[in-house]
Amino acid sequence: MHVLSTGLIQAADRCVDERHGQFANLGGRFFEQFGSDRGRVSTQIRNLQQIACSAPRLADVEDFVKNQMGKGNSDWKAVGNAVLEQLSQLRNYSAEIADDPADQMAVRLRLARGWARAVVGQYLYRLAKEQMEGSA
Repeated sequence: MHVLSTGLIQAADRCVDERHGQFANLGGRFFEQFGSDRGRVSTQIRNLQQIACSAPRLADVEDFVKNQMGKGNSDWKAVGNAVLEQLSQLRNYSAEIADDPADQMAVRLRLARGWARAVVGQYLYRLAKEQMEGSA
């Protein structure tokens, strides 16, 4: 496991904080597109979260999205390009702040995991809100 400097950690965290609204908007789109699975979290959202948190490379997350889009899943086709664009922005940002390839890879993973928390967090918030309104 590659250890990042405090400066790179702070820069990556700042990036996630600054773009949190953009990421949350995508989480809202995920909710609108995927909804819930009989009141539970969509397996597609859980799969995305799992790959983002366990992948050794950002490319694995990108490949997951492309794979889902390629399966003919209309839900993924509706949000996939936006996901890939945000992940591309994170990839580019990692290259801007880190010169060393190992640092870049570690920064990309930190960014991707922060991105996933924001996207999935908004999706889960929308799911809970829908459930609370339905029980009122």
